[in-house]
Amino acid sequence: MANNNLFSALQTQLKEAAQSFTSWLSLSNAAKKIISETKEAISELKDVNTYLTQISKTNNSLSKSALEQLGNDSFEIASKYAKTATDYLSAVQKMSSAGYKNAESLAELSLAVQCVGDMTAELSDKYITATDAAFNMNGSVDRLTETLDGANNITNKNMVNMTDLAEAMSIVGSQAASSQMKVDEITAAIGTMIAVTKNSGSEIGNAFKAILMNLQQISGNALDGESIIDAKSLSQYKKACEDLGVSLYTVKNGAASLKEPMQILKELSVEYTKLSQSDIKRENLLSAVGGENRANALNAILKNYSLYEKMLTDYAAGTGSMAREAEKAVNTWEGSLNRLSNTWTDTIGNIADSDVIITAVNGLNGLLTAINNITGALGALDPLGSLANISAISGLLMYKAGIGERTKFQW
Repeated sequence: MANNNLFSALQTQLKEAAQSFTSWLSLSNAAKKIISETKEAISELKDVNTYLTQISKTNNSLSKSALEQLGNDSFEIASKYAKTATDYLSAVQKMSSAGYKNAESLAELSLAVQCVGDMTAELSDKYITATDAAFNMNGSVDRLTETLDGANNITNKNMVNMTDLAEAMSIVGSQAASSQMKVDEITAAIGTMIAVTKNSGSEIGNAFKAILMNLQQISGNALDGESIIDAKSLSQYKKACEDLGVSLYTVKNGAASLKEPMQILKELSVEYTKLSQSDIKRENLLSAVGGENRANALNAILKNYSLYEKMLTDYAAGTGSMAREAEKAVNTWEGSLNRLSNTWTDTIGNIADSDVIITAVNGLNGLLTAINNITGALGALDPLGSLANISAISGLLMYKAGIGERTKFQW
């Protein structure tokens, strides 16, 4: 009987020791998690302040209070697009360096493009600035949003993505605008060629730039690695078009002027699609453009002009498409976690200047030191007491986050 009692007591002690060990692990892991996430938040805050410093150097018109507000607002704006505050401020800094007075609005537009187009920040910024410069939009967020909404809707309805459209537009946008093309026309044209050829955006951008130079009879190097466009090749292309019954010029009031590029391509498409695959006139037109990539791109638009017209319609129906898709993206797991991270960092920022948080962290460090020192004596640890300490600290953090009135970005 005595042996049974001894065995039962030993069993109880082992069970209590195991429970104490489990409690210690749980509290230790929770404490380490809090410390790890706090460090990450503080690191993010340091980066935020670095960007704000850079922005203040490039935009002297920003007052101290406006700069502080920019930092405070960055978390909420970034969360709308499942991005971080530093993603937003990086875009603000780039747009500000480029001379835009409305850098904040353009930066938010860049985040929207990154979110729905699944593209890099660098390419998104380049897409926006290249389009703005080519079509003289003067930084108009409304006009740029309309353009990007249209492009986004084209990608939703066709086998083409925003990254390729952005790469192509960055290359050919300026040439297209100087050739009197509208932004919806160039977007639909490069979209058609990308969808049909499956070539990259950069390949199509270079190819279409050369095609436009031929259509507008402009000599020079298209920088696509294919043949130089000189007077002889321009003459050959002009003749190849005329052999199909299509003139590059129109006469009005006795004066000849070049037709608009898409008008020429539409007329060529009608005649080109009438020809058999082996017709020499067809071959002459493709070879006259000066290279395999150019020929493939030209063939794609001429054989699929109806797809181009469909994309024009898709573009026109794109109003609001980015905003709707950004909202969906934010409500995914990844978007929700990014919002949570931004909120946590913002909360830490609200109390980061307070002596109370320093005291709390030091207390937490003391607790972990004690835990580390008693790993050989589990019985000496009071799990409930330790839990009370953790709870007190957590309560303090939440209390400060809720009532903290300090501005987290001091200048």
